[in-house]
Amino acid sequence: MEFTGPVIDKLSMDARLTISNMAIEAGGKAGLMNPDDTTIEYVKKRAEHKWKIFTSDKDAKYENVIEYDCSKIEPVVSCPHLPENTKPASKLSKIAVDQSVIGSCTNGRIEDLRIAAKILKGKKINSRVRCLIFPGTKEIYMQAIHEGLVDIFVGAGAIFSMPTCGPCLGGHMGILAKGEVAISTTNRNFVGRMGHTESSVYLSSPAVAAASAILGRIGTPDEIKK
Repeated sequence: MEFTGPVIDKLSMDARLTISNMAIEAGGKAGLMNPDDTTIEYVKKRAEHKWKIFTSDKDAKYENVIEYDCSKIEPVVSCPHLPENTKPASKLSKIAVDQSVIGSCTNGRIEDLRIAAKILKGKKINSRVRCLIFPGTKEIYMQAIHEGLVDIFVGAGAIFSMPTCGPCLGGHMGILAKGEVAISTTNRNFVGRMGHTESSVYLSSPAVAAASAILGRIGTPDEIKK
């Protein structure tokens, strides 16, 4: 799958990586975006070996082309038990949550943590919700500490963890019990993915997951009072 357009051009590498990470859930073997100045700057800071730039041919033919008007897309949530089972977050306001998971390989980059921290700053996690933060790498873990994001998370009542997959694949640190509901920024919500086969996982952006942690139900940042 290839993603292109004015919105893609304006996205940071963190945001692009989230889209590429999710491409396989739509049936793609990879989620490609033509490299540009943003890509090159990102690679320059990290590459340890020589690298080359590859782009799509100008006359490339595609099996199918789908166009979206991104200005009309509101916050969306993937409902149990498939990532493709999506609904607007605004239509799910009656769904109470027991756990909010922010991070992972999908949405655990520093930009994601900054977004969550901006919403959680000065607020408190709902008393019935466990809010777990999982940075994607040790580098991001350290940067979150240096930027003061961890102080915000802990002050709000969240748990800030070392980089790990955690409950995403039903491993540890946040396994769901029977009947529990989680909203998570991870990439899959199959039956039993995060614990008990009778638990439910809703997938969202870091912004929606943070807002939901405060509200105690699925909600959007617009619902959080300044």
